[in-house]
Amino acid sequence: MKGFSLLEIIIVIVLISIITVFAIPKFSQINDKTHITTLKSELSLIRLGVAKSKNQKVLLLDNQKINSLDDASINKKNEKLFTKVIDFDIVSTDLNEKKIGSWAKISSNSYYFYTSTNPFLFTLEEGVFLCKSEEKLCKEIE
Repeated sequence: MKGFSLLEIIIVIVLISIITVFAIPKFSQINDKTHITTLKSELSLIRLGVAKSKNQKVLLLDNQKINSLDDASINKKNEKLFTKVIDFDIVSTDLNEKKIGSWAKISSNSYYFYTSTNPFLFTLEEGVFLCKSEEKLCKEIE
């Protein structure tokens, strides 16, 4: 019975290494795109919820502005975020863990969303949930 020669084993190892070198960055890009897609969909739902709340206040002749999106604690993980404007749970991370694909509440009206490359900063100002990161980052999700 004939086994594999040392040359054949080395060729297989080199081929696997070459494939891995190209596959890992592609997998990383796919993973980051998944988090950006999650951000876009959640951001749309949050903004829609803010607009709905504003419209309800107008219809009820309530002149109060929307000052907060939830009653969650600042910089605490496993808190339910955006409960005043959406009907499903978005659970927070904190500034130490920085879990990729998650939101962190950093002040009463400011939040980070973490991706593998950059965190996105959002703030509720005058009843509008705005991206406050670099212009290039904000354009990526708009």
